[in-house]
Amino acid sequence: MPGRKILITRQPEMSVEFINKLSYNRLYPYILPMIKTVPHSIIISEMMYDFVIVTSRNACNYIQPFMDKLFYSRAIAVGEKTKQCMEMVGFRDVEVPKTFSQKGIINYLSGEDIKGKRFFLPGAEERPDELIRFLTEKGAIVDAPTLYTTEKICYQQDYITDFLNEIHIDAVTFLSPSAAKGFFSQVTFSKIKKVPLFVSIGPTTHDYLMSIGIESIYPKTYFSVDGIVDLLVSIFKS
Repeated sequence: MPGRKILITRQPEMSVEFINKLSYNRLYPYILPMIKTVPHSIIISEMMYDFVIVTSRNACNYIQPFMDKLFYSRAIAVGEKTKQCMEMVGFRDVEVPKTFSQKGIINYLSGEDIKGKRFFLPGAEERPDELIRFLTEKGAIVDAPTLYTTEKICYQQDYITDFLNEIHIDAVTFLSPSAAKGFFSQVTFSKIKKVPLFVSIGPTTHDYLMSIGIESIYPKTYFSVDGIVDLLVSIFKS
């Protein structure tokens, strides 16, 4: 296993934990970010919500300037890392469903009467609509402002393909469909000497890879960095 090289396609500032855990397990991390986030121009008025749901650390960071206008009864995070970020910007009593996904939120709320309840669901411009659709179908009132957009980072022609070949990358990890889209739009498979394993974190990214014909090494059931590191260790231990 020592010497296996893992490519992280996430922004460096969001990858510190991932890098440390890969290194601890004698896997060599490399970073080549595929997307960047750009704040969206938005005005948020003072409002009282029954629920605030934050699905990512990016959304959490971008909501910080509006905390003095945000009043709520309950706050829910997708994942422990998002919870930690929410607590740092001032959220209190943050709840975390066991399953770190939008489907996990849906299951978490499925037994509650949310008709007429007001939800604040900030996020990216492009995001899955499964949760919003569930809430509106149950009669909830949903405010889902766009806090940021994601933009593809464009590299010189064949830069990523040459990078894979020169470094001899063994596995490429994706934490979002946007990162995967940015990667595959700039890679020429016919020029890759050794096609690496492709690993998705979370069901949405897994489904995107499958939709474009990419076989994702195991992944709808792993929702965390720990799960992906354990998976990579088990793949390469022999």
